[in-house]
Amino acid sequence: MGNGKSLPFKTGSQTRAGFLDETRGFCIILMVLYHTAYNIIYIFGWDITLTGGTRLLYFLFNSPVLRFAQPFVAGIFIFISGIVCRYSRSNLKRGLIALALGLGITAFTLYFMPDQAIYFGILHFLGSSMILFAVFRQTLDKVSPGLGLLICLILFALTLGIRWGFVGIPGLWALYFPASWEQIGWLIPFGFAATGVDHFPLLPWLFLFLAGSYLGVAFISRDMPYFFYRNRSLFFASVGRRAIIIYVLHQPIVFGVLYCISLIVLRFSG
Repeated sequence: MGNGKSLPFKTGSQTRAGFLDETRGFCIILMVLYHTAYNIIYIFGWDITLTGGTRLLYFLFNSPVLRFAQPFVAGIFIFISGIVCRYSRSNLKRGLIALALGLGITAFTLYFMPDQAIYFGILHFLGSSMILFAVFRQTLDKVSPGLGLLICLILFALTLGIRWGFVGIPGLWALYFPASWEQIGWLIPFGFAATGVDHFPLLPWLFLFLAGSYLGVAFISRDMPYFFYRNRSLFFASVGRRAIIIYVLHQPIVFGVLYCISLIVLRFSG
């Protein structure tokens, strides 16, 4: 993958990698479906009650498979976003836009559904990560891509337990934090205070984003296998290139559609 001191890390390469666009598109569709299911179950309270009182949709939504799949898909999206930042001509500009959109979503959710408010969701995270990458890029690029990728993945693994109040690997070494930190609002962006369904704090996710940025050096240098540059699905690639726009618009659209459905059902059932 080269050495960070000798390789001129290119920016804004026009050679896109079809695999990245298509995977981002697939991930964003899964995110939309996940949030739609969340709205149906937790905001509108719709469900199918089985014999014995089991709520089918609630049971499926909280199943171990989905609990694993949600952060896994989001992690893939974040990792690829880190790779793609190597293609951008201005990560600072993109980051400021994403962060502004995230703050807009915070204002929207606080006003319309305060119990489900999003304080530091995926857009807040991506915006902050892009800004941090832009500010510290010269320092980050002093580390060779291979070593940087390895270090970031190790730090990601060590900080995965932040949401449960510790860093490290239980059984080997772990540092636990006071439970009172969960009540400190300004720690929400750093992961110590968990909140809401859409919470992606800087720890541990920033390390996964930065790991992607180091792998991105190989992508823009055309060092990856040809498999990653081929286009296979125009649909998923098109969705992936518009991931931020779709993410911003999908919640108000989904909420509006479900709200209209609820009004229609209420009218005809009454």
